[in-house]
Amino acid sequence: MSALVTGASGFIGKHLIRRLEEYGFKVNTLVRNSRNYNISGNVNIFEGDIFDTEVLGKAVENVEIAFHLVAKTHDFSDIDNAKDYYKINVEGTRNLLDACINSNVKHFVYFGSVKAMAEESMHALDETHDPNPTTPYGESKLVAEELVFEYGNKYGFKTTVLRLPLVYGPGNKGNVYKMIEAIDNRRFVMMGKGLNKRSMVYVQNVVDAALSIVDQEVADKKVYLVTDSADYSVKELYRLIVKGLNKKPLPLYVPMGIAKMIAMVGDIGGKMMGKPLLFNSDVLGKLTDSLTFSSQRIQEDIGFRPKYNFYNTIDETIGWYKGEV
Repeated sequence: MSALVTGASGFIGKHLIRRLEEYGFKVNTLVRNSRNYNISGNVNIFEGDIFDTEVLGKAVENVEIAFHLVAKTHDFSDIDNAKDYYKINVEGTRNLLDACINSNVKHFVYFGSVKAMAEESMHALDETHDPNPTTPYGESKLVAEELVFEYGNKYGFKTTVLRLPLVYGPGNKGNVYKMIEAIDNRRFVMMGKGLNKRSMVYVQNVVDAALSIVDQEVADKKVYLVTDSADYSVKELYRLIVKGLNKKPLPLYVPMGIAKMIAMVGDIGGKMMGKPLLFNSDVLGKLTDSLTFSSQRIQEDIGFRPKYNFYNTIDETIGWYKGEV
């Protein structure tokens, strides 16, 4: 089969392309800059962005499956710039969908985000939860989802959305990497007792889920949450990382009352400076609120079962981290 991967030079894109090659797919990739993009095997590179309609038209030629990963991701320092989120996440997706209309694309897979649903919840959410995004990023991802299904219904190709929580693994310098780095340098301090839980997903589980829905009629017009099927408390993550780094755990944590006071100072300072500071109430919420999801639907519909979790991949992730520092 043939596939297009947008955002091919990104974290998930690189892992997805490797697997597609292993499975014998002919792969087209869309990248903004090919100079630092090393590929091998049966991969065609198309250099350009999601707004270059001529390149998009060529990239989707003779492609049966489109995996759309390009996005402006959530950025605390740029949370109020709603128009940029909308431009890339919505209008960029529209451009690719337009290119797919006159192509051979039979299945459009959109990589969404749980931020389209909520920022916190007292119980595990599933796909029946009414989306209530509270950030420009989450709002743009939800609008893009709706656009994907609209085009699929109108032009007759299958559409599937994979909603992802925090994705981690070798190659990602996101939140888990930063937590490992902070613990390694003895700069990580627990806010509260660390009992709040979060859903996450290992990158290879994402790739497995994406490939499991290919050519599956039951996946058409569906939203699937993809997680490790294991929720992790901050305390639990801290314990596993400390052990993986061969460090001794610090016995200290910041009581929530004090943490909230520090966050309020950050809020005030951010308003005075006109931009969010590194620590404020929003950041504190991300560190101490719970937000978990159920991935039961994809397991029941497709038979997908996540093979990986933080417990059986932490050594690999820390090994990659050590090679980077």
